[in-house]
Amino acid sequence: MPDDVKAARISEMAAADHIPLRPDAAARIARAITPTVTRFHEEKMKLEMEVEPSTFVVVSMREIKQ
Repeated sequence: MPDDVKAARISEMAAADHIPLRPDAAARIARAITPTVTRFHEEKMKLEMEVEPSTFVVVSMREIKQ
């Protein structure tokens, strides 16, 4: 598990789902979710479903806009 979530990964997920992001949004999202991802990793927590945090954020943003 990387120490932090990379902005490039957020951008790739958004592009894959055809979700437009402002140029600074990917970095901001990555900074916002890194502490949660790190905590999950440190606690060795497993989610019932295969949910990647960056994907969850991207999908959530799309739902909020709708």
